[in-house]
Amino acid sequence: MKSILKKVLLATLLLVVTVTLTGCKDKGIVGKWEYKTGGYTYTFNEDGTGTYDVGSTKMEFTYKTDGDKLSITYKGNTTAFETTYKIEKNTLNIKDSFGNDTIYNRK
Repeated sequence: MKSILKKVLLATLLLVVTVTLTGCKDKGIVGKWEYKTGGYTYTFNEDGTGTYDVGSTKMEFTYKTDGDKLSITYKGNTTAFETTYKIEKNTLNIKDSFGNDTIYNRK
């Protein structure tokens, strides 16, 4: 009986650890990000696609990340926008084309 109880407890412990670790997985850039003052939203999908919503205009894109490098190619363009990004907690900082920080908050 003690052996069965130990196995049940061990299985329960393993399940709790697995669920906890899976729930804490860092999503990185994947998700929806809103500009700090509102109005502009980036959505990065797991499959390397996304949208940039600028009020009444939505622009589709594909993206790649490599370390702190971000490459975005907007639909209809052949040249990628190359920049750097940094994520701290629920904040995404993307350098714009002039090298300025643009801050987005995870939604």
